[in-house]
Amino acid sequence: MAAEALPEEIRSRVAALGRADTVVAFTASALGPDGATKLLSRTGEAVGHLSPGGTTVLVPGGADAAGESGGGSVHVLPFPAGVADQVPRLGLDAGQTYRTVFTVSQALGARACLVIGSDPAALSVHALRGLAQPVLEGSADLVTPVYRRGRYEGLLTVAVVAPLFRALYGCRLRFPIGGDFGLSGALVARCLRPAGAPRGDAVWLTSEAACAGMQLAQAQLGVGFPAQREPGDASAVLAAVLGPVFQDVANRAACWQRSRESRSVPTVGPVNPPPPDNPAPDAARLLDSFRIGYANLQDVWRAFLPPATLLELKRLTTLGPDAFRMGDELWARIVYDSALAYRLGSLSRDHVLGALTPLYLAWIASYTREARGASEPVLAGRMERLGAAYESQKPYFVSRWRWPDRFNP
Repeated sequence: MAAEALPEEIRSRVAALGRADTVVAFTASALGPDGATKLLSRTGEAVGHLSPGGTTVLVPGGADAAGESGGGSVHVLPFPAGVADQVPRLGLDAGQTYRTVFTVSQALGARACLVIGSDPAALSVHALRGLAQPVLEGSADLVTPVYRRGRYEGLLTVAVVAPLFRALYGCRLRFPIGGDFGLSGALVARCLRPAGAPRGDAVWLTSEAACAGMQLAQAQLGVGFPAQREPGDASAVLAAVLGPVFQDVANRAACWQRSRESRSVPTVGPVNPPPPDNPAPDAARLLDSFRIGYANLQDVWRAFLPPATLLELKRLTTLGPDAFRMGDELWARIVYDSALAYRLGSLSRDHVLGALTPLYLAWIASYTREARGASEPVLAGRMERLGAAYESQKPYFVSRWRWPDRFNP
């Protein structure tokens, strides 16, 4: 989107502002009567000293901020925002919001653009500064969030998104998909190219930066893992999250096949204690769903899972909750085979994701057994082993991707 394509009101306000060093876009919710004033003060405190003499433009998602000003260095630019903060965003397209924010940021020549999807009232000055500082100091082109996560929250990110991103793109990010991030002007410009145009999901942004060889960092935000606006069932969640992820994997195959070992990325901000845990999932019920899937989905599974995997799944159906454990290497291969099936299209993509659901529930049952009562260091080690397993199985994925008909162990 060129600046000329912005709505007239936004375009005229941008022209009046002229330049801005930092653009901060709050996309999640409309502001209350005093919301704009409070956000102006907090935003100025967070990033004002990082760019002396620069102008920070707050771009809230509500028209109630019109006319607000931060006293000379911080200004408000209202714009009609969609919902851009949900993980997953069931049925919601935030692409237009991202395009508008990035276009405004580029038109103002901003060095940093922050997109904030979390509740603005919950984000501290330190959290905003954590997203901005690495970008403004030139040490990062993209800063992704680190949320406070209970041991039974965000398990799809833990089980698939984070370890898959680590193995494919070589970056150890805890939340590659989120609603809060900071971008450099260079990354904003890259995202606005026709080939990199923002989509309604968030995965494209992180993989775009990684494939471009840009510098990544992550910031402790001190806020909880974003909740879904609509609960949905497990199949709907997998479709909303993994559909875009698997499509992105297919789009960027030329990139991730070249990457080798993963590396850690700098993390800014103090480590925050996890929130109180929700009740643990019912492992027995999850395993019942897995066994029902095994009984009813044999034909579908045989279409994209190799015989060795099917044999191991048969063995797992005989185990009770106290003995059940799905090996990390097995789970990584299942995810890789599902991503391949999604790309090949020999099965309906809905069928692939639907058939993956009982397998994911089985992984949750296995994880729940290990996570119950474990300390935070033990859980961190557990996640490290899972990420390493995805890396160890990447040659398997590359081989199957290149020769899907010849490589079928």
